[in-house]
Amino acid sequence: MGKVKLHWWIFLGIAAGALWGTWLNRAYYADLEARAKLAVLGPSWSAEAEVAASKRIQAAVDEGIRATWAGAAAYGLAGLFLALLKMVVIPLVVSSLISGVVGMGDFKRLGKVGGKTGAWYVATGLLAIITGLVLVNTIGPGRRVQVPLPESGEAPAVPTSAWDFALAMVPENVVKAAANFELLPLIVFALLFGIFLLAVPAPRRAPVEQVVNGVFDVMMRMTMFVISFSPIGIAALIAKLVATTGPRVFASLAGYVVTVAGALAIHALLTLPLLVWLFTRRNPYHVMRVVSPALLTAFSTASSSGTLPITMERVERGLGVSNKISSFVLPLGATVNMNGTALYECVAAIFVAQLYAQSHPGFALSVRSQLVVVVLALLVSIGAAGIPHAGLVMMVIIFQAVGLPVGLTALLWAVDRPLDMCRSAVNIWSDMCGAVAIAHAEGEIDPRAAAVSEV
Repeated sequence: MGKVKLHWWIFLGIAAGALWGTWLNRAYYADLEARAKLAVLGPSWSAEAEVAASKRIQAAVDEGIRATWAGAAAYGLAGLFLALLKMVVIPLVVSSLISGVVGMGDFKRLGKVGGKTGAWYVATGLLAIITGLVLVNTIGPGRRVQVPLPESGEAPAVPTSAWDFALAMVPENVVKAAANFELLPLIVFALLFGIFLLAVPAPRRAPVEQVVNGVFDVMMRMTMFVISFSPIGIAALIAKLVATTGPRVFASLAGYVVTVAGALAIHALLTLPLLVWLFTRRNPYHVMRVVSPALLTAFSTASSSGTLPITMERVERGLGVSNKISSFVLPLGATVNMNGTALYECVAAIFVAQLYAQSHPGFALSVRSQLVVVVLALLVSIGAAGIPHAGLVMMVIIFQAVGLPVGLTALLWAVDRPLDMCRSAVNIWSDMCGAVAIAHAEGEIDPRAAAVSEV
């Protein structure tokens, strides 16, 4: 793709897909819909009969568009891109989780620092997800518009009790779980594998560690390879969607963008600063100003991992955090602490579920299903790679778990780049807040560092 940044190619793909889908919609939709109604309902029908047969009519139109040369190209390329995304998800998540846990080192030596770091990551991740959950259910951006979505899914089978939920998290057969794309039990297995690998003496675990890290490196490269095709895949997904819904589908995204941006702002500007002040009595907004170069870099690159060198420099030299703390907390955070991504995963899944339920009345996310979303959002944010658009790769997991058609991720691609930039900045802001809070608790902040002022 030469010197042009990937996100510009993605924007071009979105525009091309919108034009492609609009042309298909204008050229074929009305005629195909009339034929479908005649075939399904006969020469005369009532409005009630049309509503009752709407899914069959929509499916017939969908097949008709797929039969055209331009529609066949859209469906073929979209299916290939989704297959590639699904192909990398399981090995990427499993290797990333194990590598991240093992990267903590010998847990016997971690002591209080490891416990505090883990507690910070889990607590802030849950706070971020709850913020997004409350806001998306309160605003209901997907309930305010009604767009006929041709994709078909099925209502999720959710556990009926806490014991059922616990059993669903434990894979009876890891290989079978992988084959059935049951990602929640695979995530639990990967976490346990990483934890118990740390219990093995260093010389004996070294070969396994090298294999895991090697697999993770390979999967990162493979994921970037798949993502490099995203402009074409996104163009096809957008075209496929717009062909059957018309361009008005994009109007449905305004409330979603506002909801995600608002939830991220609340977490970044209120929740995290409050935690920093409560734990350190330091001015969190002064801290934010000092580390702003790292925040701006994360925002512009949409990469937590790529920003890590600047993040460490600002935390150590700007805030006076010792290298002992920063070299442990920040690299681990860039791998497993993704507050912004966790929040986004939750809001996006529930938004699409709300939108999908408008045209599929039999589908609804119950409270238990939303609990599954919360747990998965936290776990997949731990497994999400710190690279642009990794959150959307992980979104496949949640959609699969709650019964949403994976093809509806096309809705999210249209506005993903600006939201990706925002959530990446929130991801590293949480890392840096955690480093300051833990360093303060351990007495590892240089008192001569003037960058952090006491309140």
